[in-house]
This record gives sequence, C-alpha cells and structure tokens, in this order.
Amino acid sequence: MHGYTRLVENGVPNAVETVGLRKVYGEGSTAVRALDDVSLAFPNGEFAAIMGPSGSGKSTLLHILGALDKPSEGRVIVGGTELSGLSDRELTLLRRRRMGFVFQFFNLIPTLSAEENVLLPVLISGKKPGKYARRVDELLDLVGLTGRRDHRPDELSGGEQQRVAIARALIRFPDIILADEPTGNLDSRTGAEVLVLLKESAARYDQTILMVTHDPRAASASDRAVFLSDGRVVDEARDPNPDDILERIRTLESLG
Repeated sequence: MHGYTRLVENGVPNAVETVGLRKVYGEGSTAVRALDDVSLAFPNGEFAAIMGPSGSGKSTLLHILGALDKPSEGRVIVGGTELSGLSDRELTLLRRRRMGFVFQFFNLIPTLSAEENVLLPVLISGKKPGKYARRVDELLDLVGLTGRRDHRPDELSGGEQQRVAIARALIRFPDIILADEPTGNLDSRTGAEVLVLLKESAARYDQTILMVTHDPRAASASDRAVFLSDGRVVDEARDPNPDDILERIRTLESLG
C-alpha cells in the first residue's frame, strides 16, 4: 500500500511498535502469562489482522496497543511516543487524538440517533459539534447511512449499527483504528461489507488498522496476518488468503 511510506507528524514510519512486551496476570503459581516477549512493528497505512486460538493473547495485545491496558514489561511506542512515560491523563488524550475503536458489540448509546452517536467522541472531548458538521456528512455518506442519520440504534440493523460505530471511530481523523472482532456479530455478507468499509477508510485517510479476529475470511482482507500462540508471535502471512489462514490456525490449535 502507498501508505507504508507515509510519515506521521513527527517523521516516524511506524504507527505502533512493541519491544519485548510481556503481560502477566496474577502472581506466583497462579500467574498467567498473557503476552511473552512480543516485538512487532505496524507501519503507517497497514491493515493488520491479529489472530490465534482462544487464550493466545490477541485481545490483550490489542488493549495494550490501544493504551487501554499497561504491560508488565516492555515498551509500546505510538507514532514515536513511548507510552510508559505518559500519565493517565496523557494516555487518555493520546487515545482521543490518535486512535479510534471499533468493538464487536457496537457500544452505541441507545437514546442517541446515529448522527449523535457518531459525534460522541467530539462531545466527550469538549469540542463544538458544529465544527464537525461537514465531517459527519462525509462519514455518513462513506458508511451509506445518510438517510438513516436520525434513527436510533434499535431502528438499525446490526450491520448498520456497526457502520455507525466505524463512523464514530473515524470522526476525529485518528491515525490508528483498533478493531476487536468487528464482524463477530454479523452475517457473512454484512461482515464482508464492513471489511470493505474499513479498507476503504484506511486507503482514503491513510490510517493503520489493527484488527483482532478469529475469522479467516475477515483476516484475508488484511495486508498482513500476525499469529499468536500462548502469548508469543509464532507466524505471520502477507496478503493472506482464507485457506492459508485456516491451515495455520489449525496447526496452532493442534500444537496447543
């Protein structure tokens, strides 16, 4: 992708890097090592899928990459900024300015319209929503919901709700989109549409997408699939296809 060579504002080529990342829950004999010496680099503009069997550490990794959790050891660097040196307030501001989040369960506010849900990050950050009117129009057009902007979540299908969630994630021009099983609650056709939308938004806005998924078809939409097992990076595939991904997952599961 052309985005691989783009430099972020401070001139670094990678959107996110990890060095020697470890995450341990508990202590002593009951300790669980969720991540074990994970070192990865995700270039600007890359669409990466993070895969692995249940309990492999993929969601833990995504949460740490998104500054939603802290590692036990190691470094996380977002656009050249090392997260360990930031206060909780600074981490919150970094998430708001640099990141957008898309979850499996949409997390829309039921009493708000589609348009109001899209604007929620703007309202939380204390910005004036009027300044984002053109941006909202652009995003609702991108996700195909211009005619549904006044509908509440219970008046939208699952696919439409996920598209609202994607527009919400994009509203403040984030460099990075973190998606946790974004197609997990959707049928195969709607899931495919959401993946096309993610790829289109990444290409249009030159964003980095980091997506946790268990679905080989979803992962095949990515530029690179990274495979975890027992908290370690054990494999990766460039421009993966569903059959290749499925075979690698079966191999990991048999080894486990």
